[in-house]
Amino acid sequence: MEINFDVIRIGKIRKDNTAEIILKQNVNFMKSGIRHLLNNNIDNLEEKICIVLAIPGKGYSIKIVLQEVKKKHIRNELKNNFPYSIYNGKYSAILDNVNNKISKGY
Repeated sequence: MEINFDVIRIGKIRKDNTAEIILKQNVNFMKSGIRHLLNNNIDNLEEKICIVLAIPGKGYSIKIVLQEVKKKHIRNELKNNFPYSIYNGKYSAILDNVNNKISKGY
């Protein structure tokens, strides 16, 4: 199974380098947790999955944008295993920040 992650930042880059390091670590922890979950719990899935992660403007909790996950059973797995990491904000905020997508380092 191939899992692609798109990382979107809501808000601006933090001026504090330590905060950016913590966010980068949290993104990596979230990616590895999702990979582990899907590789161990989803059988015979040979298609590519794209998951959008949102970096918040405040705080350090990386969020999963479920609107972009097409398969219902995968959305349910993510909801059940990461209940506090689901993005509940306005989807328009995600769409507004798609052009500002982060690619380096995350």
